[in-house]
Amino acid sequence: MSPRPTRTTVYCTYFDSGYLSRGLTLIESLRAQDDHSQIIILALDDDVKAFFDAEKMPGVSAILVDELERAEPELAPLKASRSRMEYYFTCTPLLIRFAMNKVNKPGTVAIYLDADLYFFDSPQRAIDALGAGSVGIIEHRYPARLATRLAKYGRFNVGWVAFVDDEDGRRVLDWYAASTLDWCGDKPTDGKYADQGYLDWFPEFAGVEILHSGAYDLAPWNTARHDIRLSDGVVSVDGDPLDFFHVHGLRRVGDWFVTAQSVYGAKLTPALRAGVYEPYVTALQKWDAVASAKLPARPAPAKRGVGVMGLAFRTYKNALNRWAITTGNALPATKN
Repeated sequence: MSPRPTRTTVYCTYFDSGYLSRGLTLIESLRAQDDHSQIIILALDDDVKAFFDAEKMPGVSAILVDELERAEPELAPLKASRSRMEYYFTCTPLLIRFAMNKVNKPGTVAIYLDADLYFFDSPQRAIDALGAGSVGIIEHRYPARLATRLAKYGRFNVGWVAFVDDEDGRRVLDWYAASTLDWCGDKPTDGKYADQGYLDWFPEFAGVEILHSGAYDLAPWNTARHDIRLSDGVVSVDGDPLDFFHVHGLRRVGDWFVTAQSVYGAKLTPALRAGVYEPYVTALQKWDAVASAKLPARPAPAKRGVGVMGLAFRTYKNALNRWAITTGNALPATKN
């Protein structure tokens, strides 16, 4: 299937002030690949909105949730019956539709991006891989040993999803929006899971293309499945240059950045360390400093859980962190 001519692209994503530096790292990676498409951010708190209003980044705009609620009248009444995360998951297809309507140009490609993606090559590659299709989705590509256990989270990952503003694209997007409005629980139930499980039904619609290359949405849960190499500063995945990586689960622990590689039983190989994580952590720390300087001081996050269960959870997480650091699945933070 041959690619269409280059079309207008609009990206959308959402995050709160705690994730601002990751969102900024994503934006920088897009711009570094000479992609100057419009980016619409659903600001999940006032600080994110104020930051982008003040910075006036070319092509980047932020809206608050109440603006999306005005555009989608069925959304606001759900706030009382859904958790905070379930409510935000509900917003995903609505935000994509908002972005598509904002551009209001037939043929536009509206793409949702998780804020923890990072581009190493042109985003146009994935759009070209969509060909003449109207919807693009990417499989998790779990290794066989993880496939059964993680199947409840869906065949496809919601980190990158593309819709063309045409009849087939709108049909799938409208069904997706109606589905998350109807149910968007954050626990796998009857084959559904948040905003992600619904992607499993997409191939039943006309115009849906699955992007199969491992160069798209490489992530800790699938690195063990691919041949990843670093040569002359370029990371390749099964022979194709890496397009974008999903930096899922990376967390700062004291003087370390702990990756999620060990969570999925995958090694932080020299190619991944030098070619993927080190560039990302360098960029992330730069934007961490910007966010810290620009945002109001925030209280330390509350410890997760209370009582014996909370203590057990924190003990488990601390053990995982120590194991990741000991086994080389972590990177040292740069000291200022």
